[in-house]
Amino acid sequence: MPTIRSLMLGLVAGALALGHATEASASPAVEGTRNLGMANGGRASSSGTASALINPSNLGFNQIFAIEPMYQLHLPSKTHGVGIAVVDSLNNSRVSLGLGYLFMKGLPTVTFDSNTMGERELQLERFGHEAFAALNFTVAKRWVGIGLKPKYQYSSLRYRDDLGLARNASDKLAAFGLDTSLSVNLAGWAVVSVLGNNLVGNHDPAYTDEEQIRLTDVDAVEDTVVDYTELPELSDYPLTVEHGLAVFPLHNPKFSLNFDGIYDFTTFKFEDAVRLQYNGSAEFVLGPVPLRFGTLWDGRGKGGDDDRFYIGGGLAYVKPARTGGVGIDAGFSVRQQVTGPNRDTFLGLNIAIRIHPDL
Repeated sequence: MPTIRSLMLGLVAGALALGHATEASASPAVEGTRNLGMANGGRASSSGTASALINPSNLGFNQIFAIEPMYQLHLPSKTHGVGIAVVDSLNNSRVSLGLGYLFMKGLPTVTFDSNTMGERELQLERFGHEAFAALNFTVAKRWVGIGLKPKYQYSSLRYRDDLGLARNASDKLAAFGLDTSLSVNLAGWAVVSVLGNNLVGNHDPAYTDEEQIRLTDVDAVEDTVVDYTELPELSDYPLTVEHGLAVFPLHNPKFSLNFDGIYDFTTFKFEDAVRLQYNGSAEFVLGPVPLRFGTLWDGRGKGGDDDRFYIGGGLAYVKPARTGGVGIDAGFSVRQQVTGPNRDTFLGLNIAIRIHPDL
């Protein structure tokens, strides 16, 4: 099939470009530059590779062939993420397809009390990768889309003990996962999306308030309290239900107002709590430059002591591909925590090639 063949060629080309772009590496650490700049929002207004990452049911609403390498950095945990995504919604008016590979490597540290050295710092290694296929089926052209995202996902958290042996600090994840989504386009004035992510393949966080990471053969004091300042307390692959509403006041996708909600049933299930996230964001395309802004409230567990608020922003340069030609999409985004403990900073960038074959 020409669609599959073109996607595979694109994936190889993108991977070669990525290998020379950076030495860094991620999997749960790659959100996509647009999604990051809109503070984890914009599900219902996403398109192209952004849809392949967070909402495949939108792939059929826009005709795009794109190859996109991307990079993301989480500063507190020293976690780097690299990804490559390819999407094709040109060849078939009813079926759109995306392929992607994401890789993560992080070097956070934890601190604990040891028997002979007093307070001790131990470096951990976060590692993960994910390979996915984003499938879109257009039920009613320009009106209703259904998305399926089967994927293979792996994540681990390890360290070297005093003998130099590699040990698992928490249970590894190696499983097939599945995301689902549905989008309804309301005559171009608004889009409503509903998503269920990690319906299978979800995984508990590395540690909780009730269960610490495993520290074997590092001289740790029994029942020591571990300082996790650099290590995120969140599940890499939580079971979530998500919804998004995008409103287009000018009846044009170049200006959108977005409202998103995410409900995480995995991270804080040890205390029978659902992690709640609510987002408001906007995107305005000024000529070839999309401007993005978003805010995110993150309610973590019971009580408000650990709740956080983020702001995000970003910009890009986009040159659409004409028929028979090539275009480009390059962007930079940042999301910064402004309230709550352990201030997070995320940085992301991408350089995408858009192609429009003269079929």
